[in-house]
Amino acid sequence: MILSLQVLVALLLFKAALTIVLAFTHSRTQRLGSQRHDTQPLPGVSVMIAAYNEEVGIADTLRSILSQDVPQLQVIVVDDGSTDRTAEIARSFADQDERIMVLQQANGGKARALNNAIDHLLHPVAVSVDADSALAPGALAALARHFHDPQVGAVAGDVRVAGPATLLSSVQYLEYTVGQQMEKRAQDMLGAICVVPGAAGAFRSDALRVLRYSHDTLTEDMDLTVSLAAAGYHVRFEPAAISYTEPPVTIQNLWRQRMRWMYGTFQVMGKYRHQLFCRRSGRLGWLTLPYVLLYGLILGGVGPLLDLFTVYMLFHHASELVVPLLLNLGADFTVAGAALALGRQGAHALLLTPAQRLFMRPFVSLVVLMTCVMFLRHRNVSWNKLPRVGLQMIQPQQAHKTAGD
Repeated sequence: MILSLQVLVALLLFKAALTIVLAFTHSRTQRLGSQRHDTQPLPGVSVMIAAYNEEVGIADTLRSILSQDVPQLQVIVVDDGSTDRTAEIARSFADQDERIMVLQQANGGKARALNNAIDHLLHPVAVSVDADSALAPGALAALARHFHDPQVGAVAGDVRVAGPATLLSSVQYLEYTVGQQMEKRAQDMLGAICVVPGAAGAFRSDALRVLRYSHDTLTEDMDLTVSLAAAGYHVRFEPAAISYTEPPVTIQNLWRQRMRWMYGTFQVMGKYRHQLFCRRSGRLGWLTLPYVLLYGLILGGVGPLLDLFTVYMLFHHASELVVPLLLNLGADFTVAGAALALGRQGAHALLLTPAQRLFMRPFVSLVVLMTCVMFLRHRNVSWNKLPRVGLQMIQPQQAHKTAGD
């Protein structure tokens, strides 16, 4: 058993080291690629916003989009049966700016609203922006330049947390930073990105018109990303395309959000299970889906349980396990520090690493296990609209510097 734990720690250390190497290689590669693309004219961009009861933040979202420096811009706001002032606020912007189109429909969900927007796209690049998010300057240009490559079907932006200054928001801030700056960069180097987020995701409009958003999973963004990869398109990550999003501010709302995400992940894995280890599926079947299965579902569910078992074993075999355990903890700090450095964010967030390990990992583990039970028992998870409090920067951001990554 001790040997098994030591092997597991060795595998985790190898993953951490490989992720760091790939992430920093991506940073250098991205810089060189940006210089090449800067000489080419940007394609036109259509921004799609699906909004349901978003009066708290829709104005900030629209201001951040309208201030983007792109030569051709279209903004499509689809009000999905809101009962507040969302449509009224969007129309007030449309009255002053002809680039904005406001559509209204009966409440039918985010996928239906975005498919409605797809029918009105004018430009070759379509960007999804959540109505509780805001784009940093230069985000649309950074996303659009990738579509000079005809093989690119989608590009994921760098999503950052902008919530109230609480421990819960701060822990999510570090989680997002590691996820974007380390995991997404490494996945991009391997060609294995599985999610283009709704808060900042760009797509080739022609591909969207064919594939469209699916109604049969709760994570329509992951579903669309996997379908694009299955169709042979490349999916990229652009760290200079920064979007700030509002996180859940209570444990209850965080639980609801993560249950929906995880249940949707189970649905997507079930939907595309025939692609797993399929010879014709390429990287999707041999890298992307196995990565989600191993690290997102299996180790995500049992990892914290192994941590507890390791602590228990320390009382009996301390001399054999203390060094591997310290190395594992050191790897957590190293990965978090590297992520903050690549994102050009404050190093003081590194102090949240113990809270990240002691809270978020067990929390996600419990979500995975509960979702697995519900999925196997065919219990449904609903979308669950989270309450909005508006964007609040939990620490000074340096978005304009990151654009030069």
